[in-house]
Amino acid sequence: MEPHHYLSDLNVHSTRWSVHVKILSMWKEPLVSGRVETRMILADEKANRIDATIPNRYYNWNFQGFLKPGLWFRLSNFEVLRPQEKKTRYCCFPVVIKCIADTTMWPISVVCPYSFYDFVYPETVEFAQEDEKEFVTGKGFSSHIFTVS
Repeated sequence: MEPHHYLSDLNVHSTRWSVHVKILSMWKEPLVSGRVETRMILADEKANRIDATIPNRYYNWNFQGFLKPGLWFRLSNFEVLRPQEKKTRYCCFPVVIKCIADTTMWPISVVCPYSFYDFVYPETVEFAQEDEKEFVTGKGFSSHIFTVS
C-alpha cells in the first residue's frame, strides 16, 4: 500500500496530504444561504476522529455515487483548516478537513478491524434479533450485549 499520513500528522500548512480514513457518519447539512453541504465524521486506523466537509460546489457530485458510511477510503489533496467557532463540530480534533476541487477519495480495503464504537439507539438493542446480540467490539475489548431492565 502507498505511504500515507495519519490524521494526527495534519496541519494547516499544506494541502498535499494523503490519509486512509473510514467514514463513520455522513449527512447533508443545510446552510444559511439555502444551500447544503455534505458533512462527515472520519476516523483513521489510530482511532483519531475528524470533521470533514464537501462544499456544495460542482465537484460535490464527484463523490456522491460511492461514498458510504462504514467504508475505507484513501483521501488525498484536501484543505486542513482551523475550525470555525460558530460551526457545530462533532469531533474534538484541533483541525477539520475541507474537500477542494483537487480532492480524491478512492475506496481501499479495510485498514483495521476496529468498529470505532459505532453506537446505536437503545431501541435498536431492545428490539434486536438473536443473531444481532453477539458482541460489541472495540479497541481491545469485547462484552456480551444484553437488555438492561
